Amino acid sequence: MARTVACPPYTCVDSPVDWFAIDVLAIATILWILFTFWYKGVRAYNVARYPQIHMMVAYPEWERKLLREKPKIGAGRAIAAFFRTLFVDVLAMGILKCEYGKSESEVVKTRTAKRVAKLLIVWGFVFAGIATTLAYLMFPHNKIVLDLYHPARLFGMLGGVFMVIGALIWLSVRYKEVNYRGGRWWDLTGADYLPIMVLLLGVSGFVLQAAILAWAYDWPGAEAFLIFATHFHAVPIAAFFWLFFWTKADHIIYRILWRIYDYADKELAGANTRLPPTTLKPLNKTGKEIQPGY
Repeated sequence: MARTVACPPYTCVDSPVDWFAIDVLAIATILWILFTFWYKGVRAYNVARYPQIHMMVAYPEWERKLLREKPKIGAGRAIAAFFRTLFVDVLAMGILKCEYGKSESEVVKTRTAKRVAKLLIVWGFVFAGIATTLAYLMFPHNKIVLDLYHPARLFGMLGGVFMVIGALIWLSVRYKEVNYRGGRWWDLTGADYLPIMVLLLGVSGFVLQAAILAWAYDWPGAEAFLIFATHFHAVPIAAFFWLFFWTKADHIIYRILWRIYDYADKELAGANTRLPPTTLKPLNKTGKEIQPGY
């Protein structure tokens, strides 16, 4: 017997997981992310380490000798830098116009395929966030709308498709770059962690939606399928957020903060730059590691 209920103009089904439990887990996840950001990012100074000087200058020395006498950036410049980073570097993937090659002094053009993959993933998360927000605001309490033309459903499917395609493109690029055919193992906690997790998030999301539809219309084996799909989707989501700052995925947050700081600091370049001066040794061994006003 079908479990569907009317919620005009849509058709709904009771949520298999109580929304209160979801809210509690969401709040706990946000608190954990804030704690790990402080513990791994702020406390370990990762939010302040530029790629050019990472692991080369002790932060207390950098703070004492290079920053203390610099003028403050100011709130207006910082806000402007934030929005420039958001719309130019993040949503348009301008941050990937170039990246480091085999060494920190080697800057190479980013391959088009990798830029496309990461752009799709970014917008996949944007659409997934919009879908989650719309579902929270528009779905009846403790119910799930089944109609695929509902705005939350449309944004969710679009986000999932973007994430899956982006992750597959990224993994294909990684496969060629690292030559896994030569017998190398996938770096599951390093560079390959993020695309694999994104792929799992996208695929498991579609599996869960299929399970909910099967459960709503009481298809054979639907309950077992729903239990599997719920855990198949919940585990990657939990792992993605709870382990975020213990994997190389954390560079997403740090690089965005570095770029905001770069934009805000460029107008104070030269003698006032917050990056170390180009004459400082041994940082500038090749003359390319540090550029004035970078």
